[in-house]
Amino acid sequence: MGHYSLWPLFLTLGINTAPTSAEALGTTTCAIDNQVCHGVKNDVAFPYSCIIHFKFPKQETLPPFDLFWYDGGMKPATPDELESGSLEREGMMFVGDKGKILAGFRNENPRLLPESKMKSYLNGQEAPKDVNEPGEKYWIDAFKTKTQSPGSFLNAGAISETIMLGGVALRAGKKIVYDSQNMKITNDEDANRFLYREYRKGWEL
Repeated sequence: MGHYSLWPLFLTLGINTAPTSAEALGTTTCAIDNQVCHGVKNDVAFPYSCIIHFKFPKQETLPPFDLFWYDGGMKPATPDELESGSLEREGMMFVGDKGKILAGFRNENPRLLPESKMKSYLNGQEAPKDVNEPGEKYWIDAFKTKTQSPGSFLNAGAISETIMLGGVALRAGKKIVYDSQNMKITNDEDANRFLYREYRKGWEL
């Protein structure tokens, strides 16, 4: 799972709190024994594909919401409002009380569904063009102005905690309930071992 696709979402919507729970479904490695296929537990590498369901608490600008991550070819069901066929291989879909928005992998080229809503919204105007500035520009500007860049580690706590919690849910093999304030899984004591590691002597923190 990559931070980079969800990063604009977290920044724009002001998501600054980790999820309260994560539940993951991942593909398993299979082996054939005596003409019978059976799953092999993989506890060392990310699965070929997975779906992870995060539940978030209320944020400064958002009510409680659910976030679903799909990868490795997994996709949500094609919404009825999508008149032009199936979902793209990669992208974002926002499902709200009043409709849906489809966008690219980094939230580029957003459009309302169905197309009639988008046409009504634009009212004959062209959709604004995305402006993609090179990432190094922000990095250099931060040095010149002595300010934090958008990718500052100070802003990355919630998204980092979210992504890593998804990995923990995959390894735990069950829904985990998380107390972000105390950095502790509350419904499975054993799963807390995935939150930390034992460092080699001389490399302790």
